[in-house]
Order: sequence, then C-alpha cells, then structure tokens
Amino acid sequence: MIKTARTNESTTPRVAIVGAGIAGLTALQDLSASGAHVTVFDKSRGSGGRISSKKVGESSWDMGAQFMRAHTPEFAVELDHWSNKGWVAEWPVTPWIIDEHGATPSPDNARRFVGVPRMTGLSRGLLEAAAEFITQTRIVSTEFINNEKSGQWYLNDDNNNRHGPFDSLVINVPPEQALPLLPVDSPFIEQIQNYTMQPCWTLLLGFAEPLTTEIDAAFVKTGPLAWIARNTSKPGRHDQASASDEWVIQATHEWSQQHVDASREDVFAHLTQAFAESLGGQLPDTQDTWLHRWLFSIPTQAPELGAFHDNAHNLAICGDWCQHGSIEGAWISGKAAAQRLLEQ
Repeated sequence: MIKTARTNESTTPRVAIVGAGIAGLTALQDLSASGAHVTVFDKSRGSGGRISSKKVGESSWDMGAQFMRAHTPEFAVELDHWSNKGWVAEWPVTPWIIDEHGATPSPDNARRFVGVPRMTGLSRGLLEAAAEFITQTRIVSTEFINNEKSGQWYLNDDNNNRHGPFDSLVINVPPEQALPLLPVDSPFIEQIQNYTMQPCWTLLLGFAEPLTTEIDAAFVKTGPLAWIARNTSKPGRHDQASASDEWVIQATHEWSQQHVDASREDVFAHLTQAFAESLGGQLPDTQDTWLHRWLFSIPTQAPELGAFHDNAHNLAICGDWCQHGSIEGAWISGKAAAQRLLEQ
C-alpha cells in the first residue's frame, strides 16, 4: 500500500504520474485499482507519448510506434484484453523487405496490433482510470519534503504553478528529461546519466489517390530509411468515402543522428526521394505532408530492470528505456513501477 503523510484530510493516497506514455498509463491501471487518486501530467495536448498520431488537412497518420506485438505470454494476454476493450485491433499485414536487391514479401507468424481508430485509441482507453489528466503542462522541477511519517511531493511547471502534495511520484519520460526531476540525493542519478535515446526523423505523406504498389508495410535495409507503411491499411483508418492514401516513412536511427540538426527542407527532400526509390518509381503530387523529428525515439541501450524504485522518496521511474525499446517494454516497466510503489 502506498504510504501517506496526510492526517488532516482523506487518507486516500495521491499519486502523480509525469508523462502520459504507455509505461505511465500502465502504472496508472494498477495504482488506480489499488484505490489511489492518480493525477497524470503531460506536456502535450493529448496522450500516448511515442504512440501519438498526427492529422493535417485530409490526412491522418500514426507518427510514432507503428504497431505492437508480444514476445511474452503475459503481454499477449494484455493485447487480447485491450482488443476485447476495443482499444486495439490486429493488423493482418504481410511485411516486405526492401534491400539492394529489390522488394520481396516476407510473411511471418507475428500478430501485430494497432490502436483504433488510431494508435492513441489505446492511450485514451487507458486514461479512463485517471482521476485527473492535466495536459499542456511541462513539469520542470520537483520538491520532496520529508517528515516523520513518509514524505510528500510537489511539482513545478514551466508557468510557475505548483502542484501537490502527492504521496508518491512516477516519472515516465526519457532519461535525459527525467534527470532534472530527481531529488538531488537520488541514488540513481549517476546510473541514469549513462542511458540515452536515439532520434528518428519521420516523414508523413498523404496522396489523393492510392499509390500503385502491393506493399502495405516494409522493413527497409538500404539507404536512409528503416520503415515505410501505408497507414490506411491499418484497421479503422480507411474512410470509405475517401480514396486518399497516407504513408509513414521513418529514417534509420543512425541516419537521423547524423542529420539531427539538418534543415527540415533537406531532410524532407532526402526522405521523399528515398521513399520514391524504395517503391521503384516517381511519386504523384502530395495533398498533405508533415515532418517530425523524434529526439528521443528509442533507447540506445536498456538495462531490462523493469523500473527504478527509490523507496526513501516514494518514487518510481519507468519507460521503455528501463526495459527494452518497444510498447511491450514500456508495459513491463509500467507494471514494475506500480508494483514496487504498492509493495513499499
């Protein structure tokens, strides 16, 4: 059970989660089920973190994580649970491989799931367990006030607002952004300083008519690209009244790092040309476009420890970078964060 230092008000534990990504929202499920009053903060207008979606004009794309799959039986059960809730659906896609020899289908037995009607359908479903969801609020510093019974957290945002008190804190942001939120005497500062995230340039293209290709998704093994996908091939995306075709083009992490500070015009031109070459022809005119730079896309290395837990400060730190770089890794980390807070 979560410790509380409050005596002159309700003893319901109050927990703050900074970051509405999958790890934080997974922790939310168990903390809320235990009876805690959980407040989720996020700097963005919506939820999901790196499963976020983007809409421009007539087009809409999943611009972060493209799908989720299970490598453990526990996460396979969770995916089926989310599917039964209507938050995700299976994407029956046959992936292709594109390399220097051309494009070939590469069928496998993997069950790939996506959020519906977009990836953020999952995060919105998970958010139903939150007592409060405070958006467009960047938490820039924290204060832990210790006392005889337990201790309390206060959070400060970039508009000089103070939030709290909270009995426990879950930090669900990339390691580079987590460090400024830790107490100065945290035992994990030096360890977390060793973890970094890699960037990823993501190009989103919308066409008025479907492109002439059998490919709906492909792992690209040559040039600057790592992945291309026809977003409209995913369940719940295609509008029967529209013939539009929306594509997600993601660069390799290596290329993205080499061009992390390149001009948007140059990146757009390079990735558009590489996409055209991957499909073996010229592209028609686009009707909508977007270019996004993920500075913190995937962990460079991950310790596979679940989550960091600082019992002295009623603090848990989670994210896929604490486990491994995937939605499953984020889920495992979030489960571990909640469990350790509830067991302290």
